[in-house]
Amino acid sequence: MFLALRPVQNHHWVIGITLFILILLVVLKWNKDNYIVSFGSSLFNSSFYSRKFIEKRRIDLSEVLVFIASLFGISFFVFVILSEGAFSSVVYLQILFLATFILLSKYLIEKIIGDLFELDQLVGRYLFYKQGVLSWLSLFFLFPAGLLLYFQNIDNSSVVYAIAGVLISIYVYKLFSFIRLYQKHILSYWFYFILYLCAFEIAPYLIILKFLKSIN
Repeated sequence: MFLALRPVQNHHWVIGITLFILILLVVLKWNKDNYIVSFGSSLFNSSFYSRKFIEKRRIDLSEVLVFIASLFGISFFVFVILSEGAFSSVVYLQILFLATFILLSKYLIEKIIGDLFELDQLVGRYLFYKQGVLSWLSLFFLFPAGLLLYFQNIDNSSVVYAIAGVLISIYVYKLFSFIRLYQKHILSYWFYFILYLCAFEIAPYLIILKFLKSIN
């Protein structure tokens, strides 16, 4: 494996993104001292989500900061695996805008669907849980992996596939953990749930994958 350093002047945007994410995490710790610790361990135990489900659900500042930081993290990883040359701020911002649009649109549509079928509480918990898992993976898995691929200039598709495989496995496992926890409620609406999986959990990602392949 050969390692190659990019010119120093190309790193300033990457350093800026890293500092921005770190600043958001510092503000998060300042806003709620225990939140970042609880969120950091949320992938390995369910106490974080159990407490949140008991609380009256509303979007607070901590969740917004985590969501923004995760958007920058996942966008950087996607940029690294798609780009072949020097860092381009324009391309990165395009990916960031696309990721923001997709996640927010998907959230709002699923929230509306939950309200229409009078499943707002169950769907609200599911969306919060799902977004929490995705944010964790974006911040603590994809972003560090993106930094490693970028600075080490690793040109190995098997590494990217391995990262994608681990990501998908963890994500699917955590979602099925939620389904198992609320299976009594979900089985009562199994037909709608299957439609939901096909329409919102499978089709969008297949479309995104096809789009990324077409521009790569």
